[in-house]
Amino acid sequence: MIQIYQYAVAALFIEAIVIFFYFQKKSLPTFQNIVFLIILSVITLATVAELGAGYLEEHSKEMSPNLLCVVECIYFTLNTSFGFLFTIYSFSAFDIYGKLKRRTIHALQISILIPYFLGVLIIWLTPILKDVYVLVFSFDPVNGYQRGNNIWFYAICFTKAFYILLTFIVIIIFYKVIPHSKLQILYFYLIVVSSTALIQLFKYGLLVESFGMALVTLVYFFFIQKPEELVDTATYTLNQTALLRTLRYNLSIGKNFSCIAIYVDDTMFIANTFGINQMNNFLTDVGNFLKQNFSYANVFSRQQGCFCIVLRDCNEQKLNEVISVLNHRFQKAWERDNVELKLYIRLCIIHCPADANSAEEIIDIVNMISTDERYRQSVVFASEIDLNYRRRSIYIEHALRNGLTENRFDVFYQPIWSTSEKKLIGAEALIRLKDDQGHFISPEDFIPIAEKTGAILRIGEYVFESVCLNLSQIDIEEYGIKKIDINLSVAQCMQEILAEQILKIQSIYKVPTSVINLEITETAAAHTPEILLKNMQDLAAAGFELSLDDYGSGYSNMSYMLNLPFKMIKIDKYIVWAAFSDKRAEKALEATIRMIKSIGMTVLAEGVETPEQAEWLTNSGCDFLQGFYYSRPIPKKEFLAIMKKTAEDSKSGEKNN
Repeated sequence: MIQIYQYAVAALFIEAIVIFFYFQKKSLPTFQNIVFLIILSVITLATVAELGAGYLEEHSKEMSPNLLCVVECIYFTLNTSFGFLFTIYSFSAFDIYGKLKRRTIHALQISILIPYFLGVLIIWLTPILKDVYVLVFSFDPVNGYQRGNNIWFYAICFTKAFYILLTFIVIIIFYKVIPHSKLQILYFYLIVVSSTALIQLFKYGLLVESFGMALVTLVYFFFIQKPEELVDTATYTLNQTALLRTLRYNLSIGKNFSCIAIYVDDTMFIANTFGINQMNNFLTDVGNFLKQNFSYANVFSRQQGCFCIVLRDCNEQKLNEVISVLNHRFQKAWERDNVELKLYIRLCIIHCPADANSAEEIIDIVNMISTDERYRQSVVFASEIDLNYRRRSIYIEHALRNGLTENRFDVFYQPIWSTSEKKLIGAEALIRLKDDQGHFISPEDFIPIAEKTGAILRIGEYVFESVCLNLSQIDIEEYGIKKIDINLSVAQCMQEILAEQILKIQSIYKVPTSVINLEITETAAAHTPEILLKNMQDLAAAGFELSLDDYGSGYSNMSYMLNLPFKMIKIDKYIVWAAFSDKRAEKALEATIRMIKSIGMTVLAEGVETPEQAEWLTNSGCDFLQGFYYSRPIPKKEFLAIMKKTAEDSKSGEKNN
C-alpha cells in the first residue's frame, strides 16, 4: 500500500518546535507538567512509529514478520495512549477533579483506565494469536499488511472515540465553570483529533492522524500549558492557584496527606531594612532550599513569607524528620550579596482530611496562624486551633466587606435622660450590621475585626454622615433633641485629618455643632496624644462637645481629663453595675462623680437598668443617664417618634403649669 508521509513529517517538525520551547520554559514538576511531557514524548514516538510502520508496510514482503508486528503494536499502543493521556491532562488543566466528589472521581478514573488497558491488551494479543485468529492487523506473503476488518480493530477505534466522547461530556457538564477561551481550545481538540482519525480510518495510507495530534499539542502548549501561571515569580515555587488545585485533587481522591505551612517572621522588617528586592532574594533562597530538600513533595508560596509543603502519607517519623531539617537550617544565618541575616520560622501542621476536609478550610487555617497572635509558637498543630472562632471571624469579615456596598449597616439610637430636665434630650448613635440573612451581628463581635482590617474608618465616617443627614431632615428644636453622641474609634483618632473630615461633613449638612457630642475612648487618648490633642482643639473650637467614653474600663488616667478639652465624662457600665453589688465600688463611684463635677465637667452614667440605679445615680450628681431602663438602642424612626412625644408632653406640661 502506498503511504503518504508528508503529514507525518510535518507532525515531527511541529513536535520538535514544541519540545524546544517546552524546555526553554521554567517548568516545575507538577502533575500537569509531567503528564504534558509524557504526551509530548508519546506523540513524538507515535509519529516515528507511524513513519516506520508505513515504510515496513510498503516493504512487508522483504521484512521480518516479527519486526513488522512489534512496530505495528508499538504504533497502535502509542496512538491509543494519546487519547488516554490527553483526557487525564485536560481534567487536570481545567481543574475538573477539584469540582467532583470522591466517588465520582473513582468512577471516572475506572472509566478512563478500563478502555485503555483493554485496548492495549487487544493490540498485544494480535501477534500472539496471529496464527489462530486475526485481531487488529495481519500479514501474509501475498497481500502484505492488512488491517483487521472485524470487531477487534473497531474496538481500538472505539477506544479513541471514547476519550473524545468523554471530553465532550465533560464540556457539557462543566461549561459554566470552564473559561470561554479554554472551551474554544477544547472544541478545537475535539474537531481536529476526531476529523484526522476519521480521515486516516477511511483513507488508509494518508498519515494525517499524527499531524492532528501534533497540531492539538502545539495549540495546547501555547494556550493551555502555561507553567508560569502556576509559579510564584518572586520565589520560583508553585503559587496559591497550584496549591488549591493540589489540595482539591488530594482531597477528592481520598488520599491522606499533610500540609506543612512555614511562616518566615518579620518580613516587613526585612523589607524596610534591606529593601523589597533583597527580601525577595532571601525568600527565593528559602524556596530553593525547600525544593532541594523536599524534592519528593510539592513546595508552594502562599504569600510574602509563607510557604507550604504537601506530603502524602506523612507518618510521625517522617514529620519529625521534616521539622528537624527545617529547624537545623534556620538555626543558621542566610547569606546573600554580602548580607547575613537570621530568619526565624514558625510551623503549622495540618493533617488532612482529619483536620480539614476542604481546600478552603486548609487555607483558612494557614491564614489564621499567620495573623492570630494566639498561635505564635514554633510549631502549631491544626488540631489545637479554634476553628469555630476563625470561621466566625471570616463570616464577620465577609459581612463587613459587603456591609456598606449592600446597605447592611444601619444607625440605631439609644436615648439619653437628663436628670435636671427629667426627660429624654438626645441619644447615642450606635452602628448596627446585618449579615446575608438579615440577622444582626453584635458590635462587640464586628467592631474589633473592623478595627483590625481598617474597615472601622469607613464605618465611623458612615455613622457621622448618617447622623448629620438625619438631623438635617428634621426640625431639631421641634423634637427636643439637644445632643447626639457619636463614637470616634481609635483608628479615626490616629488620623491627622480627622477634624478636617468631620468639619467637612458637618458643613455639607449644616448641622449645629453644639448638638453633636464626639466620644473618645481612653484607649484612643493613650495611643495618639499629640495627634488627638490637635484634632480635639480644632473640633472644640468649632463648637463640638467632646466627652471621654467608657471611663473606668481602661487606663483611667487623670491626665486625659485634665489635659484634653473634654466637657463630659461617660462612666463605663461595668463600673456602674459593680457599684450596686460591692460597697467599695459604690464608694469609689460616688467619689469619682464628685471629683469629675468638681473640675467643671458633666457626668453620664451608662448601663442604667433599674429605677434604684437611676435614683442613686441622680442623687449622686450624674447629669445624664443611659441604659435599658430608659430604652434599648432603637431605629431612627422609633427614636424620632419617642422624642417627638417627649417634646409634646413637655410643652403640654409647661402650659398646664
